Amino acid sequence: MRGDQHVVITLFSGGLLLAPHVALFAPSEVAALLFGLFVGSLAPDADATDAAIFHTRVPGLRGPTSGLVNGAAQTLPFFGYLIRYAEYYPAAGIFWLLSCGRLRAGHRGVLHSLLGVALCTVLTGLYCALALHLLDWSAPTLLALGVVGFGAGALLHLAEDSCTPGGIAWLYPLSGRRVRGRLRSGGRTDPRTRLFGMALGAAMWGCVALLFWFETPAAKVAQLSVFLFCALWTFFYLSARS
Repeated sequence: MRGDQHVVITLFSGGLLLAPHVALFAPSEVAALLFGLFVGSLAPDADATDAAIFHTRVPGLRGPTSGLVNGAAQTLPFFGYLIRYAEYYPAAGIFWLLSCGRLRAGHRGVLHSLLGVALCTVLTGLYCALALHLLDWSAPTLLALGVVGFGAGALLHLAEDSCTPGGIAWLYPLSGRRVRGRLRSGGRTDPRTRLFGMALGAAMWGCVALLFWFETPAAKVAQLSVFLFCALWTFFYLSARS
């Protein structure tokens, strides 16, 4: 799946779940969560040299929010190279040694697994905490929210790639069994991917409208957002396997 598709689906998925609770957070905290989601949505592809996370803009991203997203994308190469050289290569090297050369580094390997996402999230959080300490800037809440968003974005990346023919080995390196779908990825976009992103976006803004314009109780909007998230993802996953 292309980088812009990962970004759109991940941000709208996270935004749909976050929308009913947005009043509980300060603007800076919402920004930290969304920024973490954004970077995490591209993080697992740091195992590929041509990935979007190594660029200062997300190719193919359009729409009114593209300028804001591409502004945040100026930081992507920092995270891309950090993950690739300080997290991915060391982890892949350890797996290679422990397996006596059987497990080799490659795209959709270590980083595209539950273990890889966990390692990547923890290490990225530690590196960012160290950087903030060296800069003498203390922001534990923003850091924690950013790390949570990063982990959630990386998990959604795996869920999205599970709908493509290449699939994802979620339990790698314990198991090589992949969860696959039939959605075309790459240059020729499957229309189902675009429609899914649009549906998530419509659901998110609908929840925002219910909350702020129609003054619907936040608890009811939260229940609706979870239902819409589960329903849309279930429909998308089932359609991707057909």
